[in-house]
Amino acid sequence: MLKKLLGGRWAGAAGDPVETALGTLEREVMDVLWREGDLAVRDVQTRLVRSIAYTTVMTTLDRLYKKGVLLRRQSGRAFFYSAAVTRPQLQAQIASSVLAGLLQSRDGAAPVLSNLVDSVSAQDGGADLLEKLEAMVRDKRRHLKNK
Repeated sequence: MLKKLLGGRWAGAAGDPVETALGTLEREVMDVLWREGDLAVRDVQTRLVRSIAYTTVMTTLDRLYKKGVLLRRQSGRAFFYSAAVTRPQLQAQIASSVLAGLLQSRDGAAPVLSNLVDSVSAQDGGADLLEKLEAMVRDKRRHLKNK
């Protein structure tokens, strides 16, 4: 029922926070830049699968730059863009931000943690993943104790 309530935006993108955090064109632009690197607006535009107006691509690149996921440098009159983070780094940042928001309330933390454990254990190799999670918790406790 929850998947139906949330719709395809969340349900269909399970496992990839980038799919839910960025719009369709933003993802397409990021895919081009992750694949090819330092490009001018026109270069990004020509590499997109669908035909998008130059000004739309320029606006999208500027928005992504302002969000901090792109770097920008000027050469003459043109701006060149490149990814500020890798896709896995962006996924981790988004997941971390979502979790931090969910865990802000002490009352809300227990259900989130419970769902995390349930989700981890439901995966293929869930027992191994739970072992890794347990080891991470032990390491973090040691680290916090030694501060």
